[in-house]
Amino acid sequence: MLRRCAQFIDRWHWLILLLAGPFMVFPALERIPVLLVVPLVWGIGWIARPRAPLPSTPLNTLMLVLMIMVLVSVVVTPDLAFSMHEVAGMVLAFGIFFGAAREARRPLGLWLLLALFLAIGLAIAAFSLVNTNWPAKIGFLASVASHLPPRLVGVVGIEGAFNPNQMAGSLLWVAPVLICLPVGLVMAVRPRASAAAARPVSRLVRVFLIALVLISAIPVLGVLLLAQSRGAYLALTLVLTGIVFLALPRRGRWVMAIVLVIAIVAASVLIWQRRDTFGQQLSFVLDVEPAAGTDTSTGSLNTLDGRLEIWSRAIYGIEDFPFTGMGMNSFRRVVNLLYPLFLTSPDTDIAHAHNEFLQAALDLGIPGMIAFGALYLVALWMLRRVWLVSTGDALTRALALGLGGGLYAHCVFGMTDAVALGAKPGALFWLLLGLICGLFAQHGGSAVNGISSSSVTGTAPLEATHAASAVHRPV
Repeated sequence: MLRRCAQFIDRWHWLILLLAGPFMVFPALERIPVLLVVPLVWGIGWIARPRAPLPSTPLNTLMLVLMIMVLVSVVVTPDLAFSMHEVAGMVLAFGIFFGAAREARRPLGLWLLLALFLAIGLAIAAFSLVNTNWPAKIGFLASVASHLPPRLVGVVGIEGAFNPNQMAGSLLWVAPVLICLPVGLVMAVRPRASAAAARPVSRLVRVFLIALVLISAIPVLGVLLLAQSRGAYLALTLVLTGIVFLALPRRGRWVMAIVLVIAIVAASVLIWQRRDTFGQQLSFVLDVEPAAGTDTSTGSLNTLDGRLEIWSRAIYGIEDFPFTGMGMNSFRRVVNLLYPLFLTSPDTDIAHAHNEFLQAALDLGIPGMIAFGALYLVALWMLRRVWLVSTGDALTRALALGLGGGLYAHCVFGMTDAVALGAKPGALFWLLLGLICGLFAQHGGSAVNGISSSSVTGTAPLEATHAASAVHRPV
């Protein structure tokens, strides 16, 4: 009887997380018991499915390390109330990841979660249009953004307007998927797109999906452009270059590689010739600008020297708290007490270390930083497996490219800025990892074990011999 009740509740685990989510997104000390919802859902899953209470993924060990370090951060944080937003965000992140990884193992679940992922990105872009203080970094874009003053419609728990850099970093998870998915859908419509897979979805439906994704891409890419985050521009440029390179045939890759080498050599010569002003050019890439009336050697947080100073203070903090971290969200308070800044006013709120990996070490210690960085490596390895075994399946390859592109783009962005662990937009990151695990379970994971795999569109399964031979087939 107990197992039957647990099985019934377990079927609706996603609904329980959905109802508890708002209380974890906007937490308070009096609502700490809400954080027990996630482990409670896992406990019910253990009763309902004792052999597999949580989905088995290549990321499970890394997630366990992060869970342990979050618990450690709760113990060491100097102010639990101040850290509660990020701690609750991480608890919700674990629930999102394992819930998404479980549901995405099924073709329908994968596509529904992908639709939710894109819808969240579209909602962020739409809300940003009325709640962002647009910067004035690039002339013609600043003039366009000036016609979109923030109306500050407001959200409970979000003070003031959106930070354009953080908003751009969040949209980087979504933009490559919106770029790659229509290409995959177009290829799937073509009669010879995949001789190995059936097409149960009508061509008319696919054309409708293509139009819907393209329409959704317009506001996302438009807002990403208006954010004027040069770090986001650089990340998206690198990713689009990589996507085009992988999509080209072998001969086209050689041509592109030669062109890129020539471009890199020419850029290197240009940088050498203008080496005296290279610091200013680097400031442009790092999203920092000289302070008014100062040279590049002095200024504030918005100068290159100011950014370097913050990184140095983050390193000091990691040296002082290497194994435990200083507690989630504590750096913004501790930095002015223990590591005073000379180029930035003490009244300035240093929200994070402007580097996601340094911030992860400050929040969760070096073990947490290693686990966080390893998430990227293992996720990209999974996508590589999916790419290798999906020869002839244009839609699956396009989805793998889009998910991998979003992951890599945000990683590049995270070198000079950050969406800190536990932050509200970070839900997209954990949902993205869940989608990657689901895609890997349907394609890459089954091919490794020699089991037949099926297309994410619900197509007929491929033969195991075909999947195994695809691994050795030249890309």
